[in-house]
Amino acid sequence: MPSKFCIESCLRRPRPRLSPRPRLGPRPLTALVSAAVAALLLAAAPAAVFGVDVFNTAKEVSPGPATPAFEEGEICPRGPASSPLPLFEAIERSLCESPQTRTAWLSVKAAAAVLGQAKAAYLPELDGTASGGREHDVTSISRGPADLQVNTTENVNTESLKLAWILFDFGGRSGALANSRQLLIAAQANQNMVLQSALAAAARDYYATQAANAQLEAARRIETDAQQSLTAAQARYARGVAPVTDQLQANTAYAQAVYQRAAAEGAQRTATGSLAVDMNLPPDQPLTMPAIEQGIVPDERFVKAVHELIDEAEQSHPAVLAAAAQYQAALAGVRVARAAGLPTFTLQGSLSRLQEPLDATIGTLDVPSTTHSSVIGLQVTVPLFSGFSNQYKIREAQVAADQQQETLRSTRQQVSLGVWSSFQALQTATESLKNTATVRDSAQQTFEAARQRYRSGVGNILELLTAQSTLSGAELQYIQSQLDWRTARLQLAENLGVLGMWAVK
Repeated sequence: MPSKFCIESCLRRPRPRLSPRPRLGPRPLTALVSAAVAALLLAAAPAAVFGVDVFNTAKEVSPGPATPAFEEGEICPRGPASSPLPLFEAIERSLCESPQTRTAWLSVKAAAAVLGQAKAAYLPELDGTASGGREHDVTSISRGPADLQVNTTENVNTESLKLAWILFDFGGRSGALANSRQLLIAAQANQNMVLQSALAAAARDYYATQAANAQLEAARRIETDAQQSLTAAQARYARGVAPVTDQLQANTAYAQAVYQRAAAEGAQRTATGSLAVDMNLPPDQPLTMPAIEQGIVPDERFVKAVHELIDEAEQSHPAVLAAAAQYQAALAGVRVARAAGLPTFTLQGSLSRLQEPLDATIGTLDVPSTTHSSVIGLQVTVPLFSGFSNQYKIREAQVAADQQQETLRSTRQQVSLGVWSSFQALQTATESLKNTATVRDSAQQTFEAARQRYRSGVGNILELLTAQSTLSGAELQYIQSQLDWRTARLQLAENLGVLGMWAVK
């Protein structure tokens, strides 16, 4: 148990007994303490009653869960979705309604409140108590043949104010302040990371829905082409210029096209439902999507040499910033643990008033007595022995700091690998987008030529169906390559930790 040494720098006013003295005015030191207490009461009352943010920690928290993701302030659309649905609106609705973004935002608010508590430790603590009561006593005295009974009733009122102000604690409060500040930085970085992940997820679902719509349209065109090929085969067979196998093969190709169109319809409904749920709409909510922009030119303005990207990500990625802040917070925790075993210097003061009747040998004189007391002094708390627990707490805090350091190293490695992988994926997707566009155009020309040849009686059904199947695969492959390129671009920006609205423009 710590031992306490109290040095009192003022005198206690003696308690009056049977001859109460006239009450004098307050002494200068008592007046100083009274003024300090009154000032503290006036300063603390508004904060306690109205919840005033004395340390202005609210500036560390964004006005809304999704505000940091928007360049011009948070905009949360309400009501029915626009038709057609713009990409920005889909993202805005998703970020504003996402439970993950709101949870991350609330974590920042909680961390800001903890920072305020750490700052409050530098201010004095003031406690006030008041009590009043009516005391009734019955005293019986037996002495020989005569008994004596005395009934006493008295009013006792007590009021007191106690002041405690830590003046120096060898780094305990500063360590706690640094710890809470770093945890706030970590919470802010985590909020940024959650916003980027939510933005990327919403954009991916939007692009997937667009791709599903395009694939459904392509499947319907393929079905129409297959039906026209079947009609042409039936006409040639009816005229006796083609065998029945042409009609059967064309019919098989048409059935396959119908199956692919039905599957595309199911995939389109699933993708639309996922996007609707992202925006906090019912999954069966119909959404009208704009068509995929044709003739996309891959934009890689933000792509530098891969080693430069990795170096930047290792320094600025939100996950790295959060891990680094957690490490610094753990180091501050070591300071707090060490300070717990060192002395603490606390300024203490108190004002009290006791009102009760004067005591007599038997009974109570009907003379009220009021006692005023004031104390101010310096308390030094020195932890002498705690069973060596504090040494183990320091070791525990140091191990926690070492663990956070390893977590920081692991996070940087993961970020580096993510940047490298997504960079390669974007390079591949860019090449694929260019190649699939060429393949689709070539397949379209081949199919048109094969259809003309078959209708004119020069070509055969196998040539037509082969060109038709090639065109079907090329169109779907081109749509998928567009989706892959957009997704890879988003993934690289997310892994770089710089994903924002610019990345989806």
